[in-house]
Amino acid sequence: MYCFPCGARIRRNGPYYAYDTRDTHHSVCIPCYNKSRGHTIEVEGQMFPKARFQKKRNDEETEECVAGADGLVVRVVSSVDKKVGVKPRFLETFQEDNYPTEFPYKSKAVLLFQKIDGVEVCLFGMYVQEFGAECAFPNQRRVYLSYLDSVKYLRPGIKAATGEALCTFVYHEILIGYLEYCKQRGFTSCYIWARPPLEGDNIFYCNPTIQTTRTSDKLREWCLAMIRKATKEEIVVELTNLYDHFFITTGECKAKVTASRLPYFDGDYWPGVAEDMVNQLHQEEDDQKLQKKGNAKKIIRKRALEAAGHTDLSGNASEDDMLMQKLGETIYPMEEDFIMVHLQYSCSNCRSFMSSGKRWACHQCRSFYICDKCYSAEQELEERERHPSNSRETHELHPVDIVGVPEETKDGDGIIESKFFDTRHAFLSLCQENHYQFDTLRRAKHSSMMVLYRLHNPTVV
Repeated sequence: MYCFPCGARIRRNGPYYAYDTRDTHHSVCIPCYNKSRGHTIEVEGQMFPKARFQKKRNDEETEECVAGADGLVVRVVSSVDKKVGVKPRFLETFQEDNYPTEFPYKSKAVLLFQKIDGVEVCLFGMYVQEFGAECAFPNQRRVYLSYLDSVKYLRPGIKAATGEALCTFVYHEILIGYLEYCKQRGFTSCYIWARPPLEGDNIFYCNPTIQTTRTSDKLREWCLAMIRKATKEEIVVELTNLYDHFFITTGECKAKVTASRLPYFDGDYWPGVAEDMVNQLHQEEDDQKLQKKGNAKKIIRKRALEAAGHTDLSGNASEDDMLMQKLGETIYPMEEDFIMVHLQYSCSNCRSFMSSGKRWACHQCRSFYICDKCYSAEQELEERERHPSNSRETHELHPVDIVGVPEETKDGDGIIESKFFDTRHAFLSLCQENHYQFDTLRRAKHSSMMVLYRLHNPTVV
């Protein structure tokens, strides 16, 4: 539901004012109602008496998702437990830190269908990885949106009231609903690598020729537009990126810059790149024939680390520092593509997510929060060393109880196994081998019918 004067989304369970006639429904958000002076409100160029607007709450269960987009069905077609193993060279780098050898997660495949001309057509799909509360750090309570794809057949092909394409509105609603679902279950963050799919990386085989591939900039903006909507609904509390959160320490951040803090997802970009980089570092050190050159490289490496402010240059610590330096140089040019969505608040000092206890907020500084542990450490400091740093004055921190974050993140749903939907590659292979194409609506109808047949008849060869 949207406010007619300003176009802002009226969040779920949020108050608003409404004026209903037999033919129309006009909704106005609280700020627009209060801002309107006099006894009238302007809606779509017409003036309506304020007295006729009734205060309501956006909690009607019968509310339609989108007027006109009928016959929509969302199906979870696969939900299985999996594990991602840590690559050997990376694991060797952090063996002294007892870094986990593997991370368990729930892998899910979600598809959207719409009944078009009496036939259900598959229009949208996504694969997600859910690392629950039982998972070890650094993957604990994190979600990875690993693949996303769609075909442009949603009906009707019109613009929504917000001015965007109706299909964009619908797909955004699915993602916003999923983020809200994850937040309610106790997940703290979601990661999206916003890059255009390479050949063979799609979920659907043979996308429509009329459907142009989004550039990196347009795909990122599409994702950010969805996140902005979720922020207005108070689902997302902060938006950042992988580089800014893990590679940069600014302000009063005291978190260590180390690769052991980066979430390790199955099939993600950086774990593969990091493994190659560690191999490269080992190769340089093991090259006996170029010993002099190797020693020179070690000297250069040591100087580079000292210049960057690293003090512990022994063994694995040095390798970790070099790895982060190389990773940072690789990720930085495309930092905005590694989107990091905060579903819960993170500590401004240690950068850990706060899911229990209290968060301590500063009313004078924008977006400054610290966890209970960092607050206790703050109280041990002398007044001139307390928040804000590098300032003569001291700001008072106020406690806010963290509520609504469950201890467990399990969804309670049963396991849904399917060899055809287990992975994106399995689904794509099924379509390729059987010519289940989506390049025309006619073929998409046939392919969708066969996909549903396979879904309901899993033993069919």
